[in-house]
Amino acid sequence: MKKVPYTISENSITIFWDGKPYTIRKDNVNFNLAKKAILDARYDDLGDLIDIKKSVENFVQGDIEVKDEVVYYKGHRLHGVVVDKLIEMLRSGMKDSAPLVNFITRLQANPSANSVNELYTFLSYKSLPNDEDGMVLGYKGVQGDYWSQTGNADTIVLQGKTNERHQILNEVGATIEVARRCVDDNKDNHCSFGLHVGSYDYANQWAGEDGKLLVVQFDPSDAVSVPTDCDFQKLRVSKYKVIADITDTRTELHKPVYEANKPIYGSDWDDVEDDDNDCCGDCDSCDCDGEDLIELAIRNYIENKHEQGEEPTLKQVQSRMKGYNLSCSEIYDIALNLGFDFEEDDDTPKSSWRII
Repeated sequence: MKKVPYTISENSITIFWDGKPYTIRKDNVNFNLAKKAILDARYDDLGDLIDIKKSVENFVQGDIEVKDEVVYYKGHRLHGVVVDKLIEMLRSGMKDSAPLVNFITRLQANPSANSVNELYTFLSYKSLPNDEDGMVLGYKGVQGDYWSQTGNADTIVLQGKTNERHQILNEVGATIEVARRCVDDNKDNHCSFGLHVGSYDYANQWAGEDGKLLVVQFDPSDAVSVPTDCDFQKLRVSKYKVIADITDTRTELHKPVYEANKPIYGSDWDDVEDDDNDCCGDCDSCDCDGEDLIELAIRNYIENKHEQGEEPTLKQVQSRMKGYNLSCSEIYDIALNLGFDFEEDDDTPKSSWRII
């Protein structure tokens, strides 16, 4: 039996295998298995559990650093779907990490923590790719003459041409920008003010038979909010650039076509724990029940609270997820399945238990 040096903490296990350290974090599916193997002195089993072939080598690119399969930005640990995707793609042998690394770097310039977490949720529908500069490509439906469908007299337009009805002209090549304070940052306000970018399905439907379907490019730092209506298929931003008119290529609703000078990267933004999920993002017309999205929203909310030094209660998560009719017991099971622990107290209601 092979003797293996190791250290166990509440959140991770570090194993020295063949003289090299490997860390299994608590959110790794093998964490409990590795812990049990160590306690049972089954050290020979650890080689399979640490998955050496998929272990990500440490690297630094700009302000992004990956160390022991944890992603840091300027020394601060990051969480979220895009971080999981970076690790998963590095494990798969990705040679060009620039698109994802640049996206993460740009995202850190976003002044709103809520905007960052909501953007993760939006991208989880694998509708929007990002290019090598870290910019995101989305879709927008406008009128047949390229004017926006609606206008708002109270919107301060910093870049872009407007008409007497306060609509904005979306010609190819135009950069459209409004004051960030003129974009509603409340995700629970559905039909509200601001520049909107959508998934292919949403924008295509909004354009209608007589409208134009456009590809637009926006910086993750300009994302403001993801309204909770329409199955999280639209996003409010403060600035975007019109890249292409693809009206004539929309031959099949669920097969977007885009050709440009720059390659598109990272179009698979689905949850990395379920790469076989083929949800089209239109939950009214398919068998998808939205469970992945609920888990993603709960995880992002909890991790965001932890980063702020707070330990949310089940009741707080339930309030955050209003509209889904989830009980505290259901949220408990979901959070437990996601790898979180609880500060349980038999003398207090379950809804008051804190997630740690």
